[in-house]
Amino acid sequence: MAVVIETTARRRTPAPLLTRMRDRSPGLVGGLLGGALAAGLGLASFAVLVMLLWISSPYPDSGPGGAMHVAAALWLLAHGAELVRTDTLSGVPAPLGLPPLLLLALPVWLLHRAARDATDGGGGGEDDDFEEDTEAVASPPPVAPRIAWTGVVLGYLAVAAPAALYAAGGVLRPSWVWTGVCVPLVAVVAAGAGVWSAYGRPGRPLRRLLGLLPAGAR
Repeated sequence: MAVVIETTARRRTPAPLLTRMRDRSPGLVGGLLGGALAAGLGLASFAVLVMLLWISSPYPDSGPGGAMHVAAALWLLAHGAELVRTDTLSGVPAPLGLPPLLLLALPVWLLHRAARDATDGGGGGEDDDFEEDTEAVASPPPVAPRIAWTGVVLGYLAVAAPAALYAAGGVLRPSWVWTGVCVPLVAVVAAGAGVWSAYGRPGRPLRRLLGLLPAGAR
């Protein structure tokens, strides 16, 4: 009898693990989609602006393809990445200056909003009618902050990487060092702020962060 009970317990042990994986996957997928959507909306906004300027220009320097390359490069510039212009009069590539802070506002706002929405999550499809009725009465718990933050950051960078490769084929080429540092940094900080805001701005994360700083910098 003891052997049967032990065997049954062993067979049921993976069930809680599978349940946790099933509950976390919708939140992670939602974060991935939210981050990718935030990056896509930012790229689309810059593309619309550049295309309007290209259409209204009486003497455009290049075709629509060149305008799209410029839009992708400006989107990276909004994150703080350095751009290098290759078609200068002297023939020597010249870096562009610092971007206006107004350009940074759009990616930060989109990431912040995506992270806030990712914490809401949503329950996945349930197996029986009893669990569906229970979900109808009680709303699903919020997604864990690490899952929401990770999903948004990875989804955003999954779009930023091909966008950087695409921008490298234009006249405004991104610096790979600056792009590899600034774009992930903006995504990490803005998404973290969105998750922190969604959870009511708790003070414990700030205290932990301040604890890592030297005594004179607190």
